[in-house]
Amino acid sequence: MEEVFLTGRRMDRVPYAGIRKAFEKANELAARGVRVIHFEIGRPDFDTPLNIKEAAKSALDQGIVHYAPNAGVPALREALADSVKEYKGVDYKADKEIIVTAGGQEALYLTFMSILDPGDEVLIPNPAFGTFPSAVHLAGGIPVAIDLVPSDNFMFDLEAAAKVITPRTKAMIVNSPHNPTGSVLTREQLETIAVFAAQHNLILVSDEAYDRMVYDGHVHHSPASLPGMRERTIICGSLSKTYAMTGWRIGYIAAPESVVDAATRVQQNVMLSLCAFAQMGAIAGLTQSQSFTEEMMQEFTRRRKLMLEMLKQVAGLELESVPKGTFYLFPKITLPGISSAQLADHLLESAGIAVIDGAVFGSNGNGHLRISYASSYDNCKEGMERLAVAMSKLAAGTKAVAR
Repeated sequence: MEEVFLTGRRMDRVPYAGIRKAFEKANELAARGVRVIHFEIGRPDFDTPLNIKEAAKSALDQGIVHYAPNAGVPALREALADSVKEYKGVDYKADKEIIVTAGGQEALYLTFMSILDPGDEVLIPNPAFGTFPSAVHLAGGIPVAIDLVPSDNFMFDLEAAAKVITPRTKAMIVNSPHNPTGSVLTREQLETIAVFAAQHNLILVSDEAYDRMVYDGHVHHSPASLPGMRERTIICGSLSKTYAMTGWRIGYIAAPESVVDAATRVQQNVMLSLCAFAQMGAIAGLTQSQSFTEEMMQEFTRRRKLMLEMLKQVAGLELESVPKGTFYLFPKITLPGISSAQLADHLLESAGIAVIDGAVFGSNGNGHLRISYASSYDNCKEGMERLAVAMSKLAAGTKAVAR
């Protein structure tokens, strides 16, 4: 009997998310009674602000429980347009150039479904968030990894990028603040990328999920704000990190009308529309006091200072560039004879520290760990103390003592 293939060949190129695998392994260990320090989680550990929850509850009480417009509730699109103008300095028409999505990941999926034809190529950073290549593959495209240069603030190696440009190269992903390295591109670096994009007639897909998460006076710049770039830039944004709304699944695309029109048609056939009462909560988050985000960032700043200081005392790990955004550290492993996958497993099993193997983010992530400080200050301190002990024992050629 001839073998039956129940799945499409493209799914061979779409793996399960490595981050989720690490999260599940950590939870399995915790279920066995081990106290696990969760440095693998890429979400704020704060509760969603009360005003956002109350707005959603009120919407439920008012019966706002039915289908919403495909592109999102008009009031939310207006609020998003206002927010993008305030924080990114770019004007978008709410009714034609903004669409509400199921988080930043669906924003990426809708974007590539809207702009790619089968076989089109997309330049992606290496290392990169795992959804980038998967979203390109799902849209029938081909991701082409471009090295980032640690010594240059994890800027693209544009000379290398120029050598792999083909007639099928359609777009380039920019991610600043960057997951997993925490780098924040300067305006000058973005201007260089903009010139490159214009020279090669590329669309810039700008993942700006961490746009409000920057430190030490650094500033997030959107490439869409640069002269001549609004018409060739697609902003993929999210409220998940800004308002601790990861489970609410509210993101957006801000882009020229033709892209939003296409994305809306994809949305009609994939999601139909986003949860109506969740959108009411999002409106409250965008239009009311921003004190929650400011206070959350003060706490992340405090944790970041602690993590950076304590990392200096950890044998076998070193930063190639100090992160300026997000809530991640991405140190390089300097111990010989151990891979990042092996070290991540060892730290979980022997010290109860859950981190992410850098190889999850691409070939240039291999040999690194992603460490998140989206956990309490006390957990950060305890976790780094455990890390220092475990790495010291490894450096000395001994095994860490299981906890």
